[in-house]
Amino acid sequence: MRYRSPVEFWQHGLGQIGRLFRRHRSRDRIALLLKLENLTVLGEHLGQTGLAHLFAQLSMRMIGTIRPNDFVQSAAPGVFTILLRTRSEVEALRIAERLQHSCQAEYPVCGVSITPVISGVLVLNLGAGHVQVRQLMACGLRNLRQFRPDQLGHIRLIAYDDSGRVDHVPATVESAAQENQIEAYFQPQICCDTGNVTGFEALARWRHPVRGLLTPMDFMPAMRRADHAALTRSMLGQCLGALQLWDAQGWQIQTVALNVAQSELSDPAFADSVLWELDRHGIGRDRLVIEVLESIGPINSDDRIRENLTRLSQGGCMLDLDDFGTGYASLDSLRHFGVNRIKIDRGFVTDCHRDPKQQRMVLAILAMAERLGVSTLAEGVETADEHSYLAQMGCGHVQGYAIARPMPMAEIGDFMTGYLRDRPELPDLTSRKAG
Repeated sequence: MRYRSPVEFWQHGLGQIGRLFRRHRSRDRIALLLKLENLTVLGEHLGQTGLAHLFAQLSMRMIGTIRPNDFVQSAAPGVFTILLRTRSEVEALRIAERLQHSCQAEYPVCGVSITPVISGVLVLNLGAGHVQVRQLMACGLRNLRQFRPDQLGHIRLIAYDDSGRVDHVPATVESAAQENQIEAYFQPQICCDTGNVTGFEALARWRHPVRGLLTPMDFMPAMRRADHAALTRSMLGQCLGALQLWDAQGWQIQTVALNVAQSELSDPAFADSVLWELDRHGIGRDRLVIEVLESIGPINSDDRIRENLTRLSQGGCMLDLDDFGTGYASLDSLRHFGVNRIKIDRGFVTDCHRDPKQQRMVLAILAMAERLGVSTLAEGVETADEHSYLAQMGCGHVQGYAIARPMPMAEIGDFMTGYLRDRPELPDLTSRKAG
């Protein structure tokens, strides 16, 4: 078939692909709309023929960039729609950014070089009901028309809504942190000798505008380096704010523990930034506990990780080695970095009061910690019997559902009041050292 112009070729090709849209349900699709900004100005400078050539180049570049199962068509003048075969908004955002980067390259048109500005929206159908693809497209077009000048050239993720309201849905933890949707939940840590609440571990929650409260299991697997950095900044700020509030309220809570990813520990400026934040908030450095996952890899295998941990330890921060017994830590690592406490993984804690195999593992870890002069904390303690056994064997601290579930900041006051009023008696067992 012969085409009279690039526009006819472009329209026919996209029209053929467009007919495929009607064969697919929208539940397992995300609609991406990309808009060529300044269309009127470009038309005045390039003319109809030049604009047609630009459209043809843009469309061919899109077709060459998308995956075989994704489809492209035209929704309006200067607006391209791509139906992405995925339910993952993170994957969809990465595809959208790749397409945007490809399309915003320089184009030779009619003897001049053009660098387009491309804005875009990703429309998700998060509801239970079936939504036609054309409805997703209409929702996306409404949103594109509402872009503010500062949003031009950006990709936004929105939830489908047929009322005309536009709800921005962050696709990454970095975006969620910027919109204050990351919330610290706190789980108490109890001293086995005194029964006092000596600290809290801060655990990240994402208060998602559509999906509700998400735990790290829901969002951690897809996190990028920038997400880890944003999450740590948000959680550190909330941890330090919590210590200030607890002091003002008179609670004698000594520490707060912050989980830190390996990617953060690889940042040469990480330790100095943490110490600076502590000093800026007027909080003693020994009140912040940095938790390092043993299972993430050998913590002494990277020079930058080694330098950061040494700087934090020498600077006065406390170091916890989390999930001990499941990863790569060596005795030399415990000694070299000045680890203050090891956290016994819940895999060894469950049924430790009655399972001889569990008891042997727990006793071995406690005996080793005693000889190294390192404190211990058992996590995942879910029953009073487990708590009693661990206290008897000489474990320093416990944490888990047997004491309390993680709670938002607003509930800590009530927890502390109730715990001090109704604090259970210490396990009626004579504490003895392991080994």
